Amino acid sequence: MKIELINVSYLYSTNTDFEKKVLDNINLTIENGRIFLVLGPNGSGKTTLLQILALLLRPTSGKILINGENAWKNPAKYRKDIGIAFQFPENQFFSLSVYDEVTFAPKNFGIENLEEMYIKTMKMFELNPDEFRSRVPFTLSGGEKRKVGTASIVSYDPEIIILDEPFVSLDWEGRFEMLRYIKEWKKMGKGVVVATHHEKLFEDIADDSLIL
Repeated sequence: MKIELINVSYLYSTNTDFEKKVLDNINLTIENGRIFLVLGPNGSGKTTLLQILALLLRPTSGKILINGENAWKNPAKYRKDIGIAFQFPENQFFSLSVYDEVTFAPKNFGIENLEEMYIKTMKMFELNPDEFRSRVPFTLSGGEKRKVGTASIVSYDPEIIILDEPFVSLDWEGRFEMLRYIKEWKKMGKGVVVATHHEKLFEDIADDSLIL
């Protein structure tokens, strides 16, 4: 899978006194089997860029091509191929149990064997499937929320995995564990996009980067 941004810009509060351009003529390419870092200070537009890549925000100007096609002609076509984990997992939670959270997207994408998928995904993140099944996602610890939030997108096996500050609320052990997942996804041929302030952790594995 190949995502291309061509001269993409984004403005908030367009045509008002509060209009603000956060992205200006961005050009980049995301491909399978590569790790792409998005770097920059808070407020530089990293989250906005990730949401544009995930087709959650439509750019004010410019093009988004997926495999050479205009992604916004039929964005639903690509929903299953792109997964985004938010910086604050509770902002993406809406189910009252971990099981419902992790299986919601796969169910809507028509994936069968939800129970098998749930168990496999939870074990991937070293979370006990039975222990967490009925727990409320909003009440989990910071590290547990991070894992469940990421599990809820990995569960439907997207081609491109987008992570917004995935090390937030994790201790050093948790950060290296998350880094191990990212390395494994790259080996599996996934494209991984990471917005982070911890670029040194990626010195030996990142393929491309953009500084905002």
